[in-house]
Amino acid sequence: MITVATLGAAYSANKGAASMVQALLDNLPDRLGGPVRVIAVSTHPDGDRRSYAWAGLDVPVASQRPVAMATVHVPLALLAGGLRVARLPWRWVCRPAALRALARADVVADLSGISFVDGRRFVVLVYNALVVTIPLLLGRPVVKCSQAMGPFRSAANRRLARLVLPRLAAVCPRGAASERHLRELGLAANLVPATDLAFTMRVPDPVRERIRARLAATAPGPYLVIAPSQVVDTACRRQGIDYPAMMAELVDAAAAQTGHPVVMIAHSAQPDAGANHLNDLPLCREIYRRLAAPDRVVFFDEDLLPTELRAVIAEGALLVTSRFHAMISALTERTPLLVIGWSHKYAEVLDPFGLAELAIGYDDLTGAAAVLDRVQELLKRGDELAGTIDRELPAAVVAAGANFHALAAALPAGAGASR
Repeated sequence: MITVATLGAAYSANKGAASMVQALLDNLPDRLGGPVRVIAVSTHPDGDRRSYAWAGLDVPVASQRPVAMATVHVPLALLAGGLRVARLPWRWVCRPAALRALARADVVADLSGISFVDGRRFVVLVYNALVVTIPLLLGRPVVKCSQAMGPFRSAANRRLARLVLPRLAAVCPRGAASERHLRELGLAANLVPATDLAFTMRVPDPVRERIRARLAATAPGPYLVIAPSQVVDTACRRQGIDYPAMMAELVDAAAAQTGHPVVMIAHSAQPDAGANHLNDLPLCREIYRRLAAPDRVVFFDEDLLPTELRAVIAEGALLVTSRFHAMISALTERTPLLVIGWSHKYAEVLDPFGLAELAIGYDDLTGAAAVLDRVQELLKRGDELAGTIDRELPAAVVAAGANFHALAAALPAGAGASR
């Protein structure tokens, strides 16, 4: 039994992270050549335990909330690391469940999605460094699975990245921009370019059938699927853009003029929490409240599993989204899309498909009418866009397999032996 510990991804809240975890669960046994136990080291342990149970997945969860990580786990890992280097007994130091899980892992998969990016707060950059430093101190090989990284122009980001990234077993840039940034930083030996893990996530047929039936009970498809983002709303507010008002106007106009029923989903959801970067539900509820004709819109006001979200997107004639992994699901399901993004991470995935034109920056939003014109245009080009996606998708899926090659290559001799 090979043990893989995951970091940087919660199965609850952000369903992009959950998609990456699900992809590991779907593929690791075949890719690593035997039974695999996945242990999730999570900043959202309670929500993750509920979500894994709801999904019927047997995944143990160990808590590593940021405050506990900084004040307890890091000091203990430093002590354990010192003892380990001195060849003295060290595992007894790993009392917290997260440290025990990491110490027992054959390989650690960091699924952060995006890290070491200029413009992020210093505390976030420190977190990016510490989250992978802990398993390194415990002597565990760490693979930074496909994610966006860089640029590294700020001194703090550059220094932390140079301190940590060369020590990892593998670093998997998710696209050409991230790879270029890493090479400019001086990384080469441990770079393993890979497309997003979520390209390999599987959706069971019963899930597709259940979602298809729910949608058909409201209106016949195909649908115009909308997945707003609290992250983009926050960025828009800084620019004086009323994102909820614009999205509500867009949804009303699309429902009236496109001939497609509109479906709205929250691709990151915490049903009992307030608005935050991991929770789109309050934003979706605000957009829904502002609609002039809410009866024309199907709103999934709930926390859907990543497989269920992908099944909804599969029924779309077009997806309009600001969530990265909603974009990945559209590509995987050959659903045409329009992305309202906030970083290079969107374009570097769309570029290999020849679809960079489908991404616009949130700061380029001039109003609902301009977005609706773009939606109408893309709906007319639906067959063309679906054909383009279909031609390029196999290469993206194959490239995602590099993540599993990196994990397999990082396994130490005798991996799977009892620890």
